[in-house]
Amino acid sequence: MEVIKESFFEVIKGSISVRPEESIIPLKKGYLTSIEMIGRETNVLLVFNKPFLKTMCFNFLGDKNPSNDALEDMARELANLTVGHAKVIAQERKINFNISTPEFLGVRVIKDYDQGAHFRLKGSGHCSIFLRSSR
Repeated sequence: MEVIKESFFEVIKGSISVRPEESIIPLKKGYLTSIEMIGRETNVLLVFNKPFLKTMCFNFLGDKNPSNDALEDMARELANLTVGHAKVIAQERKINFNISTPEFLGVRVIKDYDQGAHFRLKGSGHCSIFLRSSR
């Protein structure tokens, strides 16, 4: 989880020049994406609320009023960037795995996971990252 958290901080800070803050409050319902760490048999599930994704769409695309499709694409892209960058960090530490293509699972509640980390942006943007063993 530490590599994923480190990656997430770097991806968000590098994208919007704002470092997310850790939060104790999990976000269990929102735009849910899944991406697998192949070789680690772990699914990484990222849950974003709409304000978080809108902030990212504005900073990435200049889109103040993104469509639902744009929000879903941004959720997938953030999953891909986070876990892809985590793969690079892990390789530098002699840990190897591959990643799957990120999948948008819908606006849903996550119920089954092994561990999680929670974040917020100044304002009302929230995100949680959950790990679930796929074994």
